[in-house]
Amino acid sequence: MTLSIDIAALRRFEATAPAAPPAAPPAPVAGDLLLIGAGNSGETLAQRICALALGDGLRLAACGLNNDGLAPRPLRVRTPDGGEELVELSERLLFGGDNPRDRLRDEPLLERRYALLLRGIPVFETFPRAGYGGHGHPVVSALDIDLNIGAVQTFRARRLRRVRGEDAVGGRSDWERLLAAHKRQSAVRSRRLRVVVLGGGSGSMGNAGHQLLPYLLRHLLREAGVTDYELWGVVLGPQAFSGLTPYTRHNYRALIQALDRLTRDGQRRAYLNDLEIAIQAPPYDRVFLLDDPTLGGGDGRVAEADLERFLDRAALSLSLILARGTVWPTIASHLANDDVSGSDGRMRYLHTVRAAMADVDRPQLTAALADRLEVAALDALAGRLAQ
Repeated sequence: MTLSIDIAALRRFEATAPAAPPAAPPAPVAGDLLLIGAGNSGETLAQRICALALGDGLRLAACGLNNDGLAPRPLRVRTPDGGEELVELSERLLFGGDNPRDRLRDEPLLERRYALLLRGIPVFETFPRAGYGGHGHPVVSALDIDLNIGAVQTFRARRLRRVRGEDAVGGRSDWERLLAAHKRQSAVRSRRLRVVVLGGGSGSMGNAGHQLLPYLLRHLLREAGVTDYELWGVVLGPQAFSGLTPYTRHNYRALIQALDRLTRDGQRRAYLNDLEIAIQAPPYDRVFLLDDPTLGGGDGRVAEADLERFLDRAALSLSLILARGTVWPTIASHLANDDVSGSDGRMRYLHTVRAAMADVDRPQLTAALADRLEVAALDALAGRLAQ
């Protein structure tokens, strides 16, 4: 057998790198869910929920509202395609700058309101530390929201437009705007929008946020013509924050009483820029209370490592309820058999969540508030939400 080789057809071999595999498509963004973290614990919790969801291949829209410049630490997450991604809470509205007490002199409406509300709070608690938190005083954070109401509403409106897919429509043609509106309406019909406000009940910004943000959000949604939505509130504490400030239990009790009153009476409140909120509705359609009764050592303080683990468990619970497609519908189907609907037909229920369970843990809440604090407000709130 003779081997014949055509020398003219020979070519020099050059090693080439194998073709790179096609890049995996980015994880989809959930268009029916917006997380709003109020205060340090709320922002941290929102970021961790986003990290858990990204590990499952889903991106969640989240933003933060705070008067403390300390942002949550970035989290490195392994994505389903085997890569890694850094999760940061990049969308934050931070109040800082001038001392808020000094700015009251220029706003007669707020000067009258806070002449009483700030009574008894030492000046050194708010001056000159603007932008460094509310120091355990919810009224300080409420003042920051009041003074910056224009920025708050603009920031929230932009986030709502983005999660609903309405960004950058101003320069489009009439046909493109109509097509975009049709797509949005189809998406709304398929999945109800959920807006979730997360924050501690024992501190400053989370406490104030739970009292003011729900009605500001309802006002924005009403102006945008959005009626098919659910507004959820996630209240952390009080046991998880024991020892953080001298006011943790008192702040929590005051918040529960405020939510009860708002559930009964709604809110009527004047803001700057001629904005007035007058809404006869509960602050939230659902309230979730998250705590851990085992926290707190002999000195009554919760160690930082224990608080971190609590926030991890809370994030796991909420990611299961919010981001997993089957968990919440299963819970809701059971609740649908109970008499928990209000006069407008919306379901309302009071939840407490620990680890990955959604359950009503009445003894835990009673123990948390039993230290010379009344539990009647909690009972009243549960009754109002169940009506």
